[in-house]
Amino acid sequence: MNERVPSVIAAVTSLVIIAYACSTAPAPNTSPSPAGSATSAQTPGAGNPGGPGGPRIPLTDSARRVRDSLTSARRDSASAMVLRSIAGRENQPAESVFKNIKILKGVPAGRLVNIMNMGFGRSLGVSCGFCHVPGKWDLDDKEEKNTARLMFAMVQTINRDYMSKVPNDRGAAPVVNCFTCHRGNPRPVGAEGPGGPPPGNRPAGD
Repeated sequence: MNERVPSVIAAVTSLVIIAYACSTAPAPNTSPSPAGSATSAQTPGAGNPGGPGGPRIPLTDSARRVRDSLTSARRDSASAMVLRSIAGRENQPAESVFKNIKILKGVPAGRLVNIMNMGFGRSLGVSCGFCHVPGKWDLDDKEEKNTARLMFAMVQTINRDYMSKVPNDRGAAPVVNCFTCHRGNPRPVGAEGPGGPPPGNRPAGD
């Protein structure tokens, strides 16, 4: 029964969030279309922003909050499930508990799960399935997983070879991390054209 609690909580939370978004979503534009525009409005494509090949319609603030909350709930649920599966081994090195650990060797297994959730997942605004095959976490089937390894190595190099040499009179040396560029988006801000995607919410505690 206890193993089902996080899933039930995630499901209930999702329903509450969806209900909130529906109640706060802006009303659709019901004004009549000008004569002659009915065809383009009904035909998907370049003339219809919502159709294939047309520009992507940006999410409203309420829709973005729903998306981010659902993603966070899925990620938290998956993390809780993994932590339950390694109960009693959380302080062992990650590579002795999980398979195919390449960049976080020596990190306690429990901490690795939290790094995946709070560090990678929240900084990019994605769920575990963005980089992993759910339930088969060791597989390298997704290119995003290899990209994450490369990006992690890049961040480590920047912090070690450059940021550590920046003059600083405020104590701890400044660092960069995933959120520095991604800001809650799967792609770094600015990588999707002029202005980039709307910034996500800064993860708490980062």
